[in-house]
Amino acid sequence: MKRAAAARASASAGHSPDIVVPAASGTPLAATLPVQMMNMLARLGFVASVLSEDITTSRTCRLRNATPERLRELSAGNLGALNLVTAFLERERILLYRITSNLIPFASHSVNEVAWWDEFAPQLSALGARFRALGVRVSTHPGQYTVLNSPSPAIVKASIRELEYHARLMDLLGADRSAKIVLHIGGLYAGSEAVAMDRFCAVGLELSEAVRRRLVVENDDRLFDAEEVLSVSERVGVPVVFDWLHHHANPCRAPLTEVLPRIFATWTPQDGRPKVHLSSQATDGPPGAHADYIEARDALAFFAALPPQPFDCMLEAKQKDRALLKLRAALKRRGIVEADLADSSVVVPRPVPFRR
Repeated sequence: MKRAAAARASASAGHSPDIVVPAASGTPLAATLPVQMMNMLARLGFVASVLSEDITTSRTCRLRNATPERLRELSAGNLGALNLVTAFLERERILLYRITSNLIPFASHSVNEVAWWDEFAPQLSALGARFRALGVRVSTHPGQYTVLNSPSPAIVKASIRELEYHARLMDLLGADRSAKIVLHIGGLYAGSEAVAMDRFCAVGLELSEAVRRRLVVENDDRLFDAEEVLSVSERVGVPVVFDWLHHHANPCRAPLTEVLPRIFATWTPQDGRPKVHLSSQATDGPPGAHADYIEARDALAFFAALPPQPFDCMLEAKQKDRALLKLRAALKRRGIVEADLADSSVVVPRPVPFRR
């Protein structure tokens, strides 16, 4: 939680003051980077909705209207919409995707009496087969109310139920261990970072194996910086997702040249490639607020700062798929193409049948 004035200014500008990035010109950026930095970007991804085709996978209802019939209808509709998303991913060759937490509305809440894991098992299995056939790596990111370090036993219990839902969802999709559940450390209760981190670790170590094998922790924009999250990761034994914009809103003391290699080292071969998050700073928002699109300058600065090994990059931008396609085109003009797309051995498969 070290927020120097210079770092805040950097966050407002949306890029690191320590990285110098060539402006767009006739010379591809790749030609200006060290050889070991080229083609380290393996995949770009986006979150949940496909705005360009008006596809949403998170339709829900008010709690008072959450009858079994309504929840079945909403869940079936969301799963059908997710199948449409896979067609978009195939067409645009997008190989990284975050599934909404609201795919099954109120999945971890007692109001949902539907055995969705049984009733929708065939659809989830077909969707998982589709993702695997396309080579798409999936993830989820439970919302702000999933707080493992809360002093409230009821909140902790509800948070664990939510994580169990996410883990069950991934298992029903047949996803391997590289499909992760991203979580923040939580709140700063009683004003002590050490107590807050201790509480997270105590709960984290007691989570089921189904959750722990998928859990990753992320630095946030207000409370727990990259070094602090790394210390939690080492205690609990889970990888770290590094968020570039959050780091500039809430920087750690140690230089990134020391922290980032340690973060990448938290990812084992079973966990898959290291995964990172990229956003640009919204000009009309507080530090850490996401912009509509990703500035190419921010992406290039971020990529240049990362260790020279392959990584997957999730884009967190309000324009979602539109932001990805725009950034992909901007990077291509600068000589940078996602390595997995440049692999000519990748064959786009036929669609997997799906029944709603």
